[in-house]
Amino acid sequence: MARAGARDVILQIIRDADGEWSGKTRLYKAFYFAHLYYANERPGLLTDWPIARMPQGPGIHNGDALLGDLVREGYLTVEVFHEGPYPEYRYRLTEAGRQAGDLHGAVRWAIKEATIFCQGKTAAELSQITHERSRSWNQAKDGDILDVHIDTIPDGEYAEREREIMRLTDLLPTVLRDD
Repeated sequence: MARAGARDVILQIIRDADGEWSGKTRLYKAFYFAHLYYANERPGLLTDWPIARMPQGPGIHNGDALLGDLVREGYLTVEVFHEGPYPEYRYRLTEAGRQAGDLHGAVRWAIKEATIFCQGKTAAELSQITHERSRSWNQAKDGDILDVHIDTIPDGEYAEREREIMRLTDLLPTVLRDD
């Protein structure tokens, strides 16, 4: 199955939330979690759009540009509101946004699961989950592109893979000398 476009994933997240989504951090986390749900069901990537290490956890690399394109092209509107004294963003689909995209199968399922997972949580809760559980985020520096697939591997299996990589790395100089 072909990968989904990042734009289609964002639109579907908002569509699954009845056409409105509050919070940029929450939207970024839903995008990240959709990739994890997809990776758990299928080999490969949900999208080819990079996910980067951001201070509050994994997020959409160049997300402002991606969201800006969706606004300029008439798929999305963005409203600034205040959550207490702090500015926050509310994303709403336009009619064109409601009609765009035709996602189904594992792609559609992964996005729906991510949306459900994120809807009942605050940005702080979602960030805390990623800080505690995201191996890729914990191993990176701010701005690095993440290999989110390592976040879906059970700890024991990941440790075994790391040991095997170290063993092979230790053998490499010997193999190269023998050639």
